[in-house]
Amino acid sequence: MSKEIIKENSQNDNRAEKLKLYSIGSVVLLALIILLVNFLFDKIFGKALTFDFSDYSQNSISQESIDYLNTLPADTRIRVVGLFNRPDNVSDTKYQYIIPLLDDYVKESDGKVTVEYIDPTEHPSIIQELDPTNSFDLASNTENFVVSYNGKIRIITPIDCYSYDEGYLYQYGSYLITGNNTEYTFTNTMYSLTQGFTGKAYIVTGLREEGNTYLKTVLDGMSVEVAELQSSDSFAIPDDCDILILNGPNTDITEKMYVAMTDYINRGGKMLVAVDYSSSNVTEKYDRLNMLLNQMSINVDNLFIYESDPGYQRNGYPSDSNVTVAGAFSSYSANYALHCTNARSVRQFDSVNSGLTVLPVLLTSETAYAMALDQYGNPADDGVADSGQHYVAMYSGNENNGAEIFVFGTLNFTSDAYISAYGTNDPNVEFTRSCVRDLLNSSGNPSLGIATKTVDNFSIDTAKATTTSSTLVLIIFMMVIPILLIAVAVFVYTKRKNL
Repeated sequence: MSKEIIKENSQNDNRAEKLKLYSIGSVVLLALIILLVNFLFDKIFGKALTFDFSDYSQNSISQESIDYLNTLPADTRIRVVGLFNRPDNVSDTKYQYIIPLLDDYVKESDGKVTVEYIDPTEHPSIIQELDPTNSFDLASNTENFVVSYNGKIRIITPIDCYSYDEGYLYQYGSYLITGNNTEYTFTNTMYSLTQGFTGKAYIVTGLREEGNTYLKTVLDGMSVEVAELQSSDSFAIPDDCDILILNGPNTDITEKMYVAMTDYINRGGKMLVAVDYSSSNVTEKYDRLNMLLNQMSINVDNLFIYESDPGYQRNGYPSDSNVTVAGAFSSYSANYALHCTNARSVRQFDSVNSGLTVLPVLLTSETAYAMALDQYGNPADDGVADSGQHYVAMYSGNENNGAEIFVFGTLNFTSDAYISAYGTNDPNVEFTRSCVRDLLNSSGNPSLGIATKTVDNFSIDTAKATTTSSTLVLIIFMMVIPILLIAVAVFVYTKRKNL
């Protein structure tokens, strides 16, 4: 073999070795460029280049929450702990709307909110750390979230974060989710912890009521501490009770309850009472309850409101109608007309008590009827059919001792069935908040108005995908990255050509 051939083979080997090195180097360089671009985009642009294309921005907190977080001092530390290991994939789980949103709280809070996932079965010390006095029985609350601030904690269960169809749950025994309240629940829980409770509410139970889950959520969001007060032979109202609530009792209060509530009213107590006219209480006249209300010059009649004015009816149903807000309470709602269903007539009662101010709150049309029904819900043969304007809610205040009471003849302002169907920001629910703030004299500390989000269908929102944000995504993936790849290719080609 000649020296020229040997030299040529050596040059080819050197050239191949250089090509190999350039190929490897180009791949390494490309990987470094991609990593560098990703790092710089995240650090420089941050959320500006993070886009939530889900319907109703399910994975992003709203401006209301961001504004609240921005008002907190820089040294605020709100700790959210999931009492479980974080799932690798949250799709189609009860956490699918919760965990991504919590990530956004961390991103938007500048260190004020931290989120951890700690399974108590693996790290039992977390229970003692969060709840040293075992007041919340965290060992029984695994798979839930704990929000902690300055030694105070609140528990949030996944179902607290959703609205669901009460009728479907009753019929089929499973949840049919109708709304996403995750942001409302977490933001207002943080708000209540950082602001401090504005009062203590006791909800009376044991009177065949249907439930108070959603009313508790509304009150929690107002920074009102909530406890239940069970009907019993030893019924007594605690001294720390700022507002006593009867929400949808289907049977009358007991004699013991009447005595205790009378004493509470005479001491200047505040009450919110809501009843309706349903198949569960059609024959109930609430004699003892009315004896109590009569002391505040209010009576709930055993008469069904039948709205005859088509302009007030909703979808043509006389039992499902609009009611107007009386002028004295017009500031309680941005809506002049509110939603009323299956209502009893609430009227003023002639009382000998002096110092009372009794006012109508919600009014029917001037041609509505108040009629008696039989046990089957049909108009009674000898029933009263009183035509004219009637009241669906009334207020009474005693200037002598400070006692105040709101009485509703419909459950459309407080019931689980209504709030789960229409959401926590429904005008009726906002009206209830205003009544509670009035009773607690806490109008300066309202809850944050976080809207309920409609549950999305897991598809990209095309309206969002055609906005400026999607244009930026198009530029990045269709221009910036391809240009970088072309530049690398040109560099490699130039080097190879000169070898």
